[in-house]
Amino acid sequence: MATNVSTNEELRGILSDVSRHRFPNRRQINPNSMLFQTICLAVDEGYLRGAKLENSQHQLLATFDLTAAELTAKGEAKLTSLTNQSTKEG
Repeated sequence: MATNVSTNEELRGILSDVSRHRFPNRRQINPNSMLFQTICLAVDEGYLRGAKLENSQHQLLATFDLTAAELTAKGEAKLTSLTNQSTKEG
């Protein structure tokens, strides 16, 4: 069953998974999904390096490849901030 999560929760999960190298292969996904949109946000904000995103208007699915992705210093700081925030809220 799908669960609604905030963008910050999704971002924390993505950054955490990238730091643990939990994306062993590339994936195709709906480009309107929260996961893909949040990965795009992480790349645009400079939290990730080495991420590969493909989103063509001519295809129904977008592709992301985080197999070689790493957190930048900014990404590490954001992950720490989001983790601390989550701990305080929980």
